[in-house]
Amino acid sequence: MNILLVRPDSAPETIGLQHLMLVEPLELEILGALKRSGDTVTLVDMILEKKDIGSFLEQYRPDLLAITGYITNVNTMLAYARRAKGLIPGIQTVVGGVHCEVCPEDFDDPAVDFRVVRNAVQAFPALLDFIDQNGALPMGVLRKGETLEDIILPLFDFTVPFPDRSLSKRYREKYFYIFQNRVALIKTSFGCPYTCSFCFCREITSGAYHTRPLDEVLDELEMIEEEEVYIVDDDFLIDRKRLLKFIEGVQERGIHKRYLIYGRADFIVRYPEVMARLRDVGLHTVIVGFESFSEEELQQFEKKISVETNREAMRIMNRLGIECFATIIVSPDWNRADFRHMVRETRALGVHFVNLQPLTPLPKTGFSVPEDQLLIPKEEYEKWDLAHLSIRPAQLSIPDFYREILKAYQAILFQPAILWKYIRNYPLKMLWRMLKGSYRVTRQYRNKITESEAYAKDIVRSTDPVRQ
Repeated sequence: MNILLVRPDSAPETIGLQHLMLVEPLELEILGALKRSGDTVTLVDMILEKKDIGSFLEQYRPDLLAITGYITNVNTMLAYARRAKGLIPGIQTVVGGVHCEVCPEDFDDPAVDFRVVRNAVQAFPALLDFIDQNGALPMGVLRKGETLEDIILPLFDFTVPFPDRSLSKRYREKYFYIFQNRVALIKTSFGCPYTCSFCFCREITSGAYHTRPLDEVLDELEMIEEEEVYIVDDDFLIDRKRLLKFIEGVQERGIHKRYLIYGRADFIVRYPEVMARLRDVGLHTVIVGFESFSEEELQQFEKKISVETNREAMRIMNRLGIECFATIIVSPDWNRADFRHMVRETRALGVHFVNLQPLTPLPKTGFSVPEDQLLIPKEEYEKWDLAHLSIRPAQLSIPDFYREILKAYQAILFQPAILWKYIRNYPLKMLWRMLKGSYRVTRQYRNKITESEAYAKDIVRSTDPVRQ
């Protein structure tokens, strides 16, 4: 079978963190590793390609098109499937990815033949056999019109083959994360044992948490050519004993990499000695979900952490020389004073890079708001990017809220001392890429300000009896 694996491009409306971070399509590389004898597989990363999807469909004439993506990619994925059906008679289309696993109804479209909602590693090769009429439809795959209620879902299987990274060879030099160039990904666990109300991660695995065997993880690490490795676990800092075994394994095998991970502040505070040992084997950056500097908000988010714990975690990372990329949830209840408070806290702690995420009620999480408070219709998937304002602000106008986000970014990221540090420590090529990316994201925010101001004026005109 001739198989085309596609990562969709981001829609122009999506506020693009891909301008600041673009990493390999690991899930497609894993699917590519599952090909059967006689199958041919081609991977196309549409984020990096200049031609449209039709060009690649015409060039490769695949028997099967497989697309994975996130909530922001739904409409693009459906458009690709429709284009394929229009160009190639008899082509089979498959969609998957984390959003499809949780919300498969969003992909129930005449152009989509199959939706993989469980255990893609098990289901994909079995689905290929089914299409070739050599077996039954695997569990965890929905056909057109079917819902999750129509089938018996299997338990999650967390077995993962080593990805076929040769499929993305022509793109690999262009993958990066902030200031880390040529970044490879590895996943060592699935799900998260914590229960934050806003988070989508637990929904993907129905609350299950599972770790891969460390020998397998270390074997895969040894196969990775890149020095920079992003460990894309929802939280790498969970099990102290497992981390110590990971450190020992890296040292025993003489693996020399530089690591970027995600972890919680409370682990960093409880085990600073583990953080020091991780640093010694290559850890250089931790993405930490501080979320808020308000005790009340942290309780609302069910974060089970305190503001002081966040502060102490940052002090420990500063002392150890570990960089921190902080994520902050921006509440729609904030006023200008709340923005200023957040900026003061992050600057005082020495946070040099921050991702400000407007509180977003992602589907099927423990957090929701009344329909009349939502600013984004559900079907405008490309705007559910954790950057658009999705809930009506309580104390600021929509354009003023976006202005405060931009001002906060500028106050935190563009401090003279930090800019000088970047100039001294990073190649000009990376600095130029960051500047271009920052400019593009800023321009997108400014466009949102202009659009929301124009919309507000239209509302005033339509309700002004004098103008009528």
